[in-house]
Amino acid sequence: VCKRLTRSPSHHPSDVCPPLSHWKLTKPLNTRDSYQENESLRYQCVDGYVRKAGTSNLIKCKRIGQVLQWTLPTLICIHESTGKSSATAIYAGVGGVIVTILLVAVFGVLMFWRRKRMQRFALSPTPDEIMQMNVVT
Repeated sequence: VCKRLTRSPSHHPSDVCPPLSHWKLTKPLNTRDSYQENESLRYQCVDGYVRKAGTSNLIKCKRIGQVLQWTLPTLICIHESTGKSSATAIYAGVGGVIVTILLVAVFGVLMFWRRKRMQRFALSPTPDEIMQMNVVT
């Protein structure tokens, strides 16, 4: 006995996007059985993490060739404590290094100048030595 399998058009494999995959540091998505072309979803970072500025948590069911596929998010979840202050911390770190280098350089120049000045005074004859030289010559 032969049976003909029939499927409704909405369940044809090329008419629905594949199952959703997990994305790094995100909460599980509340998913349905199937998603149609042009439907979209948003990933959400797990507690304690936030979306990094400039990245997107949006994915969309798109037709690529004959097959529906999910677009990839650019989402990067970062720890809340590093979120807003990371750039400031980097600049503060760089600034601290520059200030340290400048202070060391200024200190070095001052020490060099002081040593030169002390040598000049040490080599200069005292008034008594000048008197003795005048007497001798």
